[in-house]
Amino acid sequence: MYATKEESLLIDRFILYPMLLTILNRDLQVFQQAPFKFTQPYVLWIEDRMREITEELHQMRREMKSKNIKVSFHRIYQDTSEYNIIVRGYHEVIKYSNFHLRNQAELALQRLFLGLTS
Repeated sequence: MYATKEESLLIDRFILYPMLLTILNRDLQVFQQAPFKFTQPYVLWIEDRMREITEELHQMRREMKSKNIKVSFHRIYQDTSEYNIIVRGYHEVIKYSNFHLRNQAELALQRLFLGLTS
């Protein structure tokens, strides 16, 4: 890969964060319909985390643009997802195991719940 280690981490986070938004959005829908005595605190907490992730995604996009990095989803197979990565004009297709992406999303959510930085 043509990216530095820092850029690779940025790319990985850029791929992971939209998944986190999808997961949290689904969880938000569940909490809104759940028969909890107090649903509003959970809903507010999830919405706040979604705002944080969205803001971080915007910051990542700006940083990637300044470093001339582009990432786009290419295709999904049964057990892998492919992404087109362009770093300073060099093109590469990176394959990620869907199992690995799911595990990384779970770890990131755990860090969110615990208030740790990613």
